[in-house]
Amino acid sequence: MGITSLGLHITDRCNAKCLHCAFACGPNFRGHMRVEEARHYLVDAKALDAEIVCITGGEPMLYPNSVRRIISECVRLSFPEIWLFTNAFWAHCTSKAHATVEKLRSLGLTKMFTSIDFFHQGYIPIESVRNMVEASVKSSLEVCVDARFIGQADEEKEFDSATRSHLKFLGDFLSKVEVTKAQPMFIGRAPESLAKQVKMKSLREILNDRCPGAWAGGTLESPLGVDVDELGFATICPGLSIGNARQASFRKIVEKYDYDYHNYAVIAALYDYGAKGLMNLASEKGFAPKEAYVSACHFCYEVRKFLRDIFPDAFTLST
Repeated sequence: MGITSLGLHITDRCNAKCLHCAFACGPNFRGHMRVEEARHYLVDAKALDAEIVCITGGEPMLYPNSVRRIISECVRLSFPEIWLFTNAFWAHCTSKAHATVEKLRSLGLTKMFTSIDFFHQGYIPIESVRNMVEASVKSSLEVCVDARFIGQADEEKEFDSATRSHLKFLGDFLSKVEVTKAQPMFIGRAPESLAKQVKMKSLREILNDRCPGAWAGGTLESPLGVDVDELGFATICPGLSIGNARQASFRKIVEKYDYDYHNYAVIAALYDYGAKGLMNLASEKGFAPKEAYVSACHFCYEVRKFLRDIFPDAFTLST
């Protein structure tokens, strides 16, 4: 199987602790992916026909030297698309922003991703994000802004009003970048901190839902992308593991999964029967569901926490 993208989740450490973070990242984490490990994953991803490398976290620019070396390795291996996800904390002045962006672009970075919303701007000044966006646009580097809303994007909530205000702060640059607007996935930290802020769906409704698909696109049967975190876990959705690349090569993990996803009980239940399949699997083990959830993803996350000790190979340690 070829994959479209490899995500290198190089750290869970972050200078922010956003309420909606799918990975529950924060300042208390330590450590990051070694460049030598990243190189092995990149070589295997290239052999699997991946064309995109996404460098993510946590906040990867807490380790700028590693980011630069990984970008250079991507160029050496001829990946046509090299993306960086960052909250732009480092762009605290225009000169720093322009110097950093130009360096990354000259090394081979092709696209910058950042976030603008109520959650991130509780930690990162919106001025820093604007500095990064402005520097990227002037350096002809593509920019995508991710904005998270609670509920619908046009609802009048405190969270969402702040997000709209932050987006407007970009001024004319807002029309020069790609903007995606969505609700948090309600996995990671969001279920604990935000579930009461949105309308819940009854369990009966949830059980009729299909899995929306893999994190990086495609289906659970045929994901378009696979992430590897700093502990070696290969995932197709945050926390949902298909193997550990410190124990087997990344290429072998993907090829084994492609051979038959039915060997992965949790994933097979999700893909074949949706939320109902996951419910049946968990019920056999004694799971007692709540009456309502925000979404199928929220339900899936809660069930996975219950199944963590039963299927330890199916989840990352932070699930």
